[in-house]
Amino acid sequence: MTVSCLATDQAESLRRLAGRSRSEVPTPDLLQVREGLRVISVTSGKGGVGNSSVVVNLAASLAASGQRVLIVDSNPGVGDICLRLGRQTPYRMSQVLSGEIALEETVVDVGGGVSVLPAGMEMQQYSSLSPRERVALVQGMLRLEDRFDYFLIDTGAGIAANLTSFASIAREIMLVVTPEPTSITDAYALIKALSGRDSSFKFRLLVNMCRDNQEGVTLFSKLSAITGRFLQVSFEHAGCILHDELLVESVKRRGALCRLYPDAKASAGFKHLARKINAERTADMVPMPVAPMASSKLWRNHELSS
Repeated sequence: MTVSCLATDQAESLRRLAGRSRSEVPTPDLLQVREGLRVISVTSGKGGVGNSSVVVNLAASLAASGQRVLIVDSNPGVGDICLRLGRQTPYRMSQVLSGEIALEETVVDVGGGVSVLPAGMEMQQYSSLSPRERVALVQGMLRLEDRFDYFLIDTGAGIAANLTSFASIAREIMLVVTPEPTSITDAYALIKALSGRDSSFKFRLLVNMCRDNQEGVTLFSKLSAITGRFLQVSFEHAGCILHDELLVESVKRRGALCRLYPDAKASAGFKHLARKINAERTADMVPMPVAPMASSKLWRNHELSS
């Protein structure tokens, strides 16, 4: 196959992924989120703080209140959240990017009002995508927006192109930290990096694996004071999730803690978090603008950071 044929096939694949006609080319400034859809990116400065557990249990708690939730699993790897919930991932994202299957076909219904989009790729695979391919990937994801009330994006840990790309449609960044010094230090670094790239992000801090609520409140106060002083960034206290051994059991049983053990102390924290987020939705405290959600400058920054 000639080089020109390969380029044509790739362009056609991108058009299909973005849901655009042959005459339309996906561009960075066309990213839009429909009004009413909440897109929340859940991330952390380091691994091992419980990102995926937060995503799974927040999704289950939101769904229990009647919301339609899509988990976007963009962690490096394939189908980790699906496996965690006892489901198989039938397709790989590389098949979507090659045009072999449609993005919609990869969505896995895990029951109870929650679905999973296994968008994870190995980091080298994601880094090899051009800005236009990343735009097409996100645009393809947005074709699912009418089917859901929430997108919860599990971006994993650290500063990477997948985080900043998906964050381009998520005005809300939920940062998960634990009371460990390294978690706090890495969280500060992540806030500094993200706020420097886009000052419009709304940050929330969720303290996970606390001994008690007071420990979480104290940690939030300290980190908030530091970021306010040195970064001029403010963020909200999303709440605290108490350390709970039953969480390990829920992973073994391949289910959400909130469903398997609704009376567990950690379940209470996730339910409170879901109620708080839903209340904001009702009061329109966090509107999702329909204006373009990413600029060419932002995508150039993604290219430089990859």
